[in-house]
Amino acid sequence: MRLNAAGRSHVGLKRKINEDRYLINNTSGLYVIADGMGGHRAGEVASRIVVDTIGDYWMKISRNEYPPFIEPVKEALPNIANHLLNAIRLANIIVYEAQQKPQYQGMGSTVSALVIDKNRIWSANVGDTRIYLLRQDSLKTVSEEHSIEAEQKNLGLYKSHGSTNPFIKNLLTRALGLNEKVDAFVTFIEPVPGDMILMCSDGLTNFTTESAIKSILNDPSFSTDDKVNELINAANNGGGGDNTTVILLEILKEGRWNRLKNSLKLQ
Repeated sequence: MRLNAAGRSHVGLKRKINEDRYLINNTSGLYVIADGMGGHRAGEVASRIVVDTIGDYWMKISRNEYPPFIEPVKEALPNIANHLLNAIRLANIIVYEAQQKPQYQGMGSTVSALVIDKNRIWSANVGDTRIYLLRQDSLKTVSEEHSIEAEQKNLGLYKSHGSTNPFIKNLLTRALGLNEKVDAFVTFIEPVPGDMILMCSDGLTNFTTESAIKSILNDPSFSTDDKVNELINAANNGGGGDNTTVILLEILKEGRWNRLKNSLKLQ
């Protein structure tokens, strides 16, 4: 699978500390965003633990050193997806146990992660750090949002009247570090050339509309890096009230040999 990847994180206009952290590893096909929360610098610590733990875990995978599973594997999922879930569970345990230090009590983090598996991209997330798929002018959410507002909407109990209530939206029902165990949402994407996959912390979604996001992604005059920068600028122009982190993957057309190799399933 050929793709362009770009990412950037910005502290925003009103925060002093950037509690977001991200990872782009094109060699292993791993992409991660974590949005930390907690008191004095604790959110920054939590998000760093999450990204570093998942990154280190995938370095072991790339060396064919497979860490043991913390929980029973899900038989319906391939090995790589189970390891993605396992990496998130491990990160959750480390953040949870780190709270034994008084300065880290109450800290936590969201996470969204993508990993490339041949012609598929596996996606997993906890919290409200979103993953979008743009295909032929249709922007769809791939991730599952774990917030009070999202759950109320799913139950038909919430009426937004055309606007989002940030006090409800920002109350998470799931995050890493809150409990000894965590349940991550997992799914997959089968990308085609021309697709764009956007990962972003809520600093983007809280201060930018989805129509503005789609407009930026669809602009043919922007490179992948330009689109990332424009998304960050849009969040800051919308108020910049939070840290904003963006990773963008653009799926490219493959050469003749790669197409033949994939059709024959050669490795």
